[in-house]
Amino acid sequence: MEKQEQQKCKNLGRRDFLQLCAAYGTTAVLGGVLAATANAEEKEIKQHISIQAEEEEKKAAEAKHTMILGLDGVANRWPDGVLCNSTMWIVGAWRLKENIEKQSKGAIYVKIVEGAALGGQVKAARKVQQGIIQACSASTQNMAAFAPVWNVTDIPFAIGPVENYWKLLYSKEINDTLRAKSMEQGVMNLATFPQTRWLELKMGLPEDVRKPEQLKGLKIRVTGSKFEQAIFDILPSSPTPIAWGEVYTAMKEGAIDGIHVGPASVADAGIHEVVGQLVNTEIMYNADTFWLNTKWFKKLPPELQEAVLEGSYQTQLFIEGIYEPLHALQAGLRSDSPPDAIWKKVGTKQIMLTDDERAAWQEFLSFENNKDRFEPMVKKFGKAEYEAVQRVANSGDTEKGRWWKA
Repeated sequence: MEKQEQQKCKNLGRRDFLQLCAAYGTTAVLGGVLAATANAEEKEIKQHISIQAEEEEKKAAEAKHTMILGLDGVANRWPDGVLCNSTMWIVGAWRLKENIEKQSKGAIYVKIVEGAALGGQVKAARKVQQGIIQACSASTQNMAAFAPVWNVTDIPFAIGPVENYWKLLYSKEINDTLRAKSMEQGVMNLATFPQTRWLELKMGLPEDVRKPEQLKGLKIRVTGSKFEQAIFDILPSSPTPIAWGEVYTAMKEGAIDGIHVGPASVADAGIHEVVGQLVNTEIMYNADTFWLNTKWFKKLPPELQEAVLEGSYQTQLFIEGIYEPLHALQAGLRSDSPPDAIWKKVGTKQIMLTDDERAAWQEFLSFENNKDRFEPMVKKFGKAEYEAVQRVANSGDTEKGRWWKA
């Protein structure tokens, strides 16, 4: 949900919201909230939800195909969010549902199942790749366990600023290389929220971390990304795999010294409360993505395949449009962010690296300086795809075109 639903959720209340989701399903509740007027009271909102539940049931019955979308996130994580009420890493989920249903003229019904009810990101990613469910939300790092080609987007500093990531998402060349290989491996990416990863370090460290050498001896939690694991092995740190659900306690109790995640997602999980330093290393991306099973997609008639792609394209435009305002006004990750934004309000020290300091990290982790380590990995996961990522990311401006069309 976005800004227009903020006041409605306040009037409804969190407990009532959850109870209604249990009774009617998330999709019906969200639709009912959307349909209510801006200052609607609880009774009116509940009436709209009841009507929406009937409409959702009717849409599901009339649709020729049902696409179950499992979300590892919830619709009202930030009830007071100025731009987004949902878990930020699933921003755009409701738009994706609306867009695909609209483009397919009701032939495809998208059923949202939130709160990791179908499994966390890793489990849901496996289910999508195996065709057990049609779609889910997961980072490219978590999906890389099942579609290994996505590892090539994790080479340190290979993509650069987020403007370069948008180029990848709209590129026909990337569609014909990286996306195509991903589809061969069982999944296709529909729309992506590409946060840069920062270092989030525990409270009580003796100094501000600005240089790679200062990580010496620190235990840094890593994901399933093979390149991320290699990065923190190359750095003077100790890469430590740990389940996402255990990170908060591990940080608070000192079992790990830091994590390497997109800071909006860290706030989504409440981990920002136990972070002492937030360092904008931006080595790679935390690319939260909506995924679809390839076989299910290919069984659709051509006009519905086009509807899925067009709906995804419209969702990608929405995500790009909200990206900077969300980071600045809600997440609080810019120097001019308001004091009541999430990271500003919690008071964590934000360490913004200078150009020279960032250059030191880039030198430490450069492909050339670690060629013996990185080159075999690139060959294993997709040399052609890696080279395409490099060309497109470092090319001139790419039009916001429909990536599947010439």
